[in-house]
Amino acid sequence: MSSDISGRKRKGTGGIFSVFREQEAGLRRFLRRISPSSSDIDDITQETILRALQAEREREILQPKAYLYTIARNVVRDSLDKKSRSVIDFIEDFAPETVSSNEPLVEDQVDGRQRMLLFWEAVATLPEQCQQVFVLKKVYGYSHAEISKELGISVSTTEKHVAAGLRRCSEFLDKRSVRFGKESESASLQG
Repeated sequence: MSSDISGRKRKGTGGIFSVFREQEAGLRRFLRRISPSSSDIDDITQETILRALQAEREREILQPKAYLYTIARNVVRDSLDKKSRSVIDFIEDFAPETVSSNEPLVEDQVDGRQRMLLFWEAVATLPEQCQQVFVLKKVYGYSHAEISKELGISVSTTEKHVAAGLRRCSEFLDKRSVRFGKESESASLQG
C-alpha cells in the first residue's frame, strides 16, 4: 500500500478496511448503543464498511476512524427513516376509515400525515437517550425491561425517559395544535 509523506493512506489504497478491522469491536459497541435493534447490527456494520470502501475509491479519507463512525450513525438513521416511513404507510393503509370506505378522504390522509410529521418533530426535540427510549417504547413496542437491556440502563431510568418523552412530546404537540388551530380559523375567516 502506498502512502504520502504524512503517513496517511492515499485514495483507493484500502486503508479504510484496515482501520475498520482495528475498530470493528468498538464500532459494534457503538451501534448497540444507538441502534434500536441489536438484530440489525450485522447489517448496519456491513453497510458501513461497504459505503466506506466506495467512498475511499472516490476520495482520500483523512480521518478514517471518525469517518466510519459517521457512516455508521448515518446508516442507523437511514434504517430508522425507512422503518418510520413503513410505520406511517402501514398506519395510513389500515386506518379504520380507509378500510371501511372505498373512497378515503384526501383531507384525512393529509391530516394524518401532518400529525405523524408533527409527532416525529416532537420526538426530534427530545434529548438523545430519552429519544431512543421513547421510540423503542412507543414506535417499536419494546417493554421497559427490553429497553433497559438493549440500552444498558436501569428499568427506572427507562420509565423516567418514557414519562419525560410523553410529557415533552405532549407539550410540543399541544403548542403546535393551538397554532395550527388559529391559522385554520383565520384562513376560514378570510376564505
